[in-house]
Amino acid sequence: MQYQVLALKWRPQSFDELVGQEYVSRTLINALQSGRVAHAFLFSGPRGSGKTSTARLLAKALNCHEGKPGEPCGRCVACTEIAAGGCMDVLEIDAASTRGIDDIRELREKARYNPARDRYKIFIIDEVHMLTPEAFNALLKTLEEPPPHVVFILATTEYHKIPATILSRCQQYSFKLIQYPLILDRLRKIAEAEGIRISDPALEQVVFSSGGSMRDAMSALDQVIAFSGSEVRDEDVSTLLGLVEPRVLAETTRAIAEHDPAALFRTVAELVEAGQDLNNFCRRLSGHFRNLMILKVGISDPALLGIPESVLPDLRAQAELFSREDLLRLFDAFQKVEAGMKYAAQVRFQLEMGLVEMAHIARLRPLEELVAEFSAYADDDPPGGPGGGAPATRVATEPPAGQAAPGRQGRREPLERSPAGRPAPQKKSEAPASARPHTGGNARELLESIVAALGREALEFLLQSFAGARLEGDRLILDPGEAGEFARHQVARNLEAIAEAAASVVGRKVSVTVEGVGGKAGRDEGVPTPPSPRAESSSGEILERARREPVVQSFLDAFPGPVKAEKLDE
Repeated sequence: MQYQVLALKWRPQSFDELVGQEYVSRTLINALQSGRVAHAFLFSGPRGSGKTSTARLLAKALNCHEGKPGEPCGRCVACTEIAAGGCMDVLEIDAASTRGIDDIRELREKARYNPARDRYKIFIIDEVHMLTPEAFNALLKTLEEPPPHVVFILATTEYHKIPATILSRCQQYSFKLIQYPLILDRLRKIAEAEGIRISDPALEQVVFSSGGSMRDAMSALDQVIAFSGSEVRDEDVSTLLGLVEPRVLAETTRAIAEHDPAALFRTVAELVEAGQDLNNFCRRLSGHFRNLMILKVGISDPALLGIPESVLPDLRAQAELFSREDLLRLFDAFQKVEAGMKYAAQVRFQLEMGLVEMAHIARLRPLEELVAEFSAYADDDPPGGPGGGAPATRVATEPPAGQAAPGRQGRREPLERSPAGRPAPQKKSEAPASARPHTGGNARELLESIVAALGREALEFLLQSFAGARLEGDRLILDPGEAGEFARHQVARNLEAIAEAAASVVGRKVSVTVEGVGGKAGRDEGVPTPPSPRAESSSGEILERARREPVVQSFLDAFPGPVKAEKLDE
């Protein structure tokens, strides 16, 4: 007898044997038992999900001579002929080759005649989406009001290509991909019945290669048995089906997490020597990182992950090696590697360089940690940091009138403005402005004297953009002139420090306001403002330090855009 492949030999012969489509089988059985059978059905879903098998089961249930409603006997002449595909009252049509209007006219002509022997004349049209628009139009009237002895069963893998006029005339049943545990259980029973010895890990590899298609899984098992015989080895499965073993994926993942480029090069070399398709490896590794992310968010359903349950514990351990942010960056980088491999002259080199880049990406620290570290650094700079070994955030003191502020000797003096508006250095022969009490005079000169006494470079830079300052009694009013909104905002947030510097310049306590901006700070007797034990480091200083960090620079290169300095002060 001629050999029959497993997909045909083990095709479901009753609704109970239909795997993974419970709602379809239950609905059809209830319809058959109640006698509420439609005249047209549409079965849609992915390949290998059981559409054609269900169509034959429905045909057997409608024309069975001996069984109960919904339970074909499988022994009568109608059941055996339908199972073999040779029943004269059940016509199976391939719409890919019989798709024109003349073919549909011939079908309509056949539908006029009564069945030769059975109760119904049944037309099973497979891949019905391949019919031409004219053929669909010719089918409409017959599909809507067929003779009472005719039943149409349409099957398609591309539901979206079916015209709405056809959909409205059919009962629609949507088939889904079959879950991996169900396929595994089915293949295990088939292997036992066929006398095939195969381990569960090898069988899981076969199931995983099917992509949720029962027919694909049976075809792969058939191929493995043809190669290995009745004793199937685990390595034979991976070699024959071109699969990437979970061990290789795990080793690659750990090499990336441990920043080990040498291990990555060895992995690629082993794949090349084994004749593996590097593009297939790339796709599998991409799916592997997707599964790590799913586990990282707390989902561990093997059916959703599409993996054998036996590899789940090791996959969880791999997920713990990365943060969610790491996995997102790695997945994004790997998509670029995969896209580049399609056009690379040397696929191996492209993959190797991409994996090395991923190993370096895993070294990046989260931006939140860097910002927190910079904030702590701004609060208390280490020795040798900005400021010549002293803390960057100096405590403001109030020196006696006419005396320079502490720590200002030898400091670079503020720049004057040239007629063209550009800063020009002061002459060395001039005495520091902060060393002389200031009682009025030029507005620009007063402002620069206050700037010289500040001791905070970022704030000095912002004040240099102001037009000037003037004294009105015990009030110092800063004129922003053409200064930008950011400069005005930052100066307004640091009025206490400016008030202390102004007191050292004018020789008395003053309150400070910015013209046109709300807020006031000073050292009035009526509203005392105690000096802060540690002046808050300005946003500009923190931002500039952050920008100088190589890690932050690489992040800004990858994600260009404005950075708001005021966020660092909140």
